[in-house]
Amino acid sequence: MEELRVGDQRVRYDREATAAGYRSFSADRSNDMYHRNFAPQWAEIYPAAFRELLDQLGVDASKVGEVYDQVGPFEQEIRPTGGWFYFVGQLVEPGERLVQDGDFQYWFQPSFPRPPACFGDECGAIEFVAQVRWVLDDSAGY
Repeated sequence: MEELRVGDQRVRYDREATAAGYRSFSADRSNDMYHRNFAPQWAEIYPAAFRELLDQLGVDASKVGEVYDQVGPFEQEIRPTGGWFYFVGQLVEPGERLVQDGDFQYWFQPSFPRPPACFGDECGAIEFVAQVRWVLDDSAGY
């Protein structure tokens, strides 16, 4: 495993094992409206530094593990939305600061829902929060 420091957090990770996990991981959440809204926009939402970090960890940026909506309702078409990606490894130093890149924030998360089995027993997560346009025709998201 390799180690990486981001802000005041440090993780240990296995890039090859993470990449192998993503090859067998299906992130299809076609029934989840927040995921359906987020999926077509991810490439324009993630800043370059975040995409580079995901690549370094072995994460497939097109397969977000979970997407969640902040508590609403919202009257605007821009919504605070979060999510996380899994990686094979662990958070070694939790730290207290998140990385801010414009309206996009990210950090390694010490607690998260149980990851898919394809990531093994030693799994970590990187969480993000972004301002995301509501692009679905479905008004149920408001």
